[in-house]
Amino acid sequence: MGDGGDGIDRRRGERAMTRDRAFAALVFDVGGVIVPHDNDRLYRRLAEGCRPAQPAAAVAALLRDPRYERGELPIAHLHARLAREAGYAPGWESFVADWCSHLGLDAAMLDYVERLAASRRVLLFSNTNRDHWQHLLRLTAGRLGRFEAYLSHEIGEAKPSLAAFRLVASRAGIDPARSLFIDDRADNVAAARDAGFQAEIFTGRSALERLLAGR
Repeated sequence: MGDGGDGIDRRRGERAMTRDRAFAALVFDVGGVIVPHDNDRLYRRLAEGCRPAQPAAAVAALLRDPRYERGELPIAHLHARLAREAGYAPGWESFVADWCSHLGLDAAMLDYVERLAASRRVLLFSNTNRDHWQHLLRLTAGRLGRFEAYLSHEIGEAKPSLAAFRLVASRAGIDPARSLFIDDRADNVAAARDAGFQAEIFTGRSALERLLAGR
């Protein structure tokens, strides 16, 4: 019988190849990955609060100001702007309920990302605002707050800006070439690749599990 040296060397080589293929960090978008969102519902809810009622598309146009995501303007400014320009009638508390009405939770996906974080470097990188993020912390009983998170309204940059991806890589101290970015939007994935990340469009948990198998 042989001493099995060839088999041992082969297994060592396979383990080394697995380490070389492993991602140094996994960077997850939040909305559309862990948090399902129905933006049309949001636009309808806000439009219904206007007097007279406004088309949802008109309300949506006011929400697309990028300064809210970058934290340059508070959401209270948006509330006042909707009242002034679209006749939005509800007060602040009702507005916040409308503002967060489209956000849900994929509990199974959150469980999966938490399991990944138990053995890997996992980061969140989200375009959001303070009021949405506070709502999500309440919705998840604080679980999202336990992740290393880079939030657009805190870092002052938003996807798909290349500056945003470079800032996250710099602050997190990660090598984009050895990191995987997951997002449901093709434009964000394309920007991540331009910034040097490996990146894939999120199509569901099962597909992601297959992608990460052995990585």
